[in-house]
Amino acid sequence: MKTIFFFSILFYAIALPALGELMPQDLDKIRLIVKEEIKAEITELKREIKEDIANSEKNMKEYINIKVDSVNTKVGSKVDGVNIKVDSVEEKITFLSYLVYALIALIVGAIAIPQLIMAWRSGRDRSLEKQVERLTQEMETLKQQIVKP
Repeated sequence: MKTIFFFSILFYAIALPALGELMPQDLDKIRLIVKEEIKAEITELKREIKEDIANSEKNMKEYINIKVDSVNTKVGSKVDGVNIKVDSVEEKITFLSYLVYALIALIVGAIAIPQLIMAWRSGRDRSLEKQVERLTQEMETLKQQIVKP
């Protein structure tokens, strides 16, 4: 029983300061400590993020350089006796523009040639109609001369 009483008093004595009230000065000190810790953590995180970004940029540049070097080494090299040639973008664009010009010419030709043929035929038909009309008039005059003797 003595031990229980002793430990009860001991625990009550330990817990007694915890029942004390916080003063505004104490709260201000706590706020200041928390702000300083947060600022320290933020600056540490910023530093880590900057390091990560720098490492990512470095890795990306190395990867791009490796890819560019691999393309440059393939230009002019031979694989199974065949020259590997990397066509430039300009050559591809030039080829495509010539292809578009050829298609435009083909479309214009497909539309214009039949129109020209039809115009030529209609002109020929008109001349034949005039000739037929002239011949018809001559026949009429000849008929009239034959009938009137």
